Amino acid sequence: MNTPLRKDFLEKKERLYGYMEQQGYDAAILSRRENFAWFTCGGDNKVLRNTDIGFGVLLITREKIFLIAQYMDLDRIYDDELQGLDIEKISLKWFEKFPTEKAMEIIGNKKVLSDTDIAGADCRTWDIYWLHYPLTKHEISRYKDIGSDVDEILYQVALKIQPGMTEVAIEAELSYEYAKRNMLPKVLLVGSDERIERYRHPVASLKKVDKTVLVHVAAERNGLHANITRMISFDDSLTEELYEKYELLNILQAQAMAMTIPGHPFRDIFEVRRKLLKDSGYADEWENHYPGGVTGYFLGSAQPFMNGETIKEKMPTDYFITLRGAKTEELCISNKAGGEVISCGQFWPTKTYEWETHKYNLPIILKR
Repeated sequence: MNTPLRKDFLEKKERLYGYMEQQGYDAAILSRRENFAWFTCGGDNKVLRNTDIGFGVLLITREKIFLIAQYMDLDRIYDDELQGLDIEKISLKWFEKFPTEKAMEIIGNKKVLSDTDIAGADCRTWDIYWLHYPLTKHEISRYKDIGSDVDEILYQVALKIQPGMTEVAIEAELSYEYAKRNMLPKVLLVGSDERIERYRHPVASLKKVDKTVLVHVAAERNGLHANITRMISFDDSLTEELYEKYELLNILQAQAMAMTIPGHPFRDIFEVRRKLLKDSGYADEWENHYPGGVTGYFLGSAQPFMNGETIKEKMPTDYFITLRGAKTEELCISNKAGGEVISCGQFWPTKTYEWETHKYNLPIILKR
């Protein structure tokens, strides 16, 4: 159940209408779940969990906003996700037009913006994504609650993990704990021992844990994503090599967060990281995994690194920083004084890492 904040809804309308006016659009169609969630302040138009396109479409014209969906989905989406918002319903039978086709029929020959490929409309997905920022005060408050919940969930599950458990059993524990907090994992990775060394994305297997575990969960609640990675070691098995790698990764996290300042180019963060990796004897490691980047209402993307984009105000980021056998990843929100980490510090043990004048308390490998 979503509880939209009307003040935020008006802000979203103002941003979208401003872009439409600037670009000469008469209407917009939002079908993707991340944009539906952003515009409706946390709503979800899903039926299937594993699709990016929802089952309810928002048609936004200069005069009105409509929710278009088939009969079996319309009232549920409207009642659970859009309470208190000025949105009208349009119902379709299952054998009639698709919601996007109905939206285009209503619009006629006018100029249309969309976030998916629709015949007769201009698809500008990334332009719409950039309208998500800056996050509002209420969104940042919700995000900090999510970050705290994730820190607690990962710590509680880590305390339950024992040598001899299978990776899929750990996966099940994580899924259960996230579900209790009304969070939906979009990515769930569990790797142990040699599988962490061999695979950057260790999907859970029937292998039994021996000495080391890596868990990564990218989960969403009311549209906002928390993509976090943590590591655990057992019985004093933490090797000096793994310890040194993890220390370097946390220094790189501190470096990236310290540079997460509005107006700062993403490429600058990346170039400093590459130099530090090279100076530490890992010159080619940047090639082996995405660098991370922007998150929020969509899962995450490194596209801003490749496109030469700059950091926006109050923009959430998560940097994936990996070396063979080790990985760190936390949530951060851009700030004029340097990024603010929002996913750790309450439950999981941390250590202070410094970059220039910035200090960050970041998770260490949990010893069990």
